[in-house]
Amino acid sequence: MNNNPDAFSLSARLRSGLHAFEGIVEVMRSQHNAWLHALATVCVLAAGYAFDVSTSQWCFLIVAVTGVWVVETLNTAFELLCDVV
Repeated sequence: MNNNPDAFSLSARLRSGLHAFEGIVEVMRSQHNAWLHALATVCVLAAGYAFDVSTSQWCFLIVAVTGVWVVETLNTAFELLCDVV
């Protein structure tokens, strides 16, 4: 058996996924703008479906939506860090 702590572990990946999910829940619970982003995400996905966008357009939409969510969560993290300092 490999005792290397840096080795791949399914249980470690599951814990990591659980922590990520808890972070998303925390952002949704504490940030009012996250609800607006969620509504906007649903609207973008519905419009993409309604307008029958191409596969490449879906890729761009997903990258844009993901970028907005990443920036929102980073902004939340920086705000919380500034509050602590």
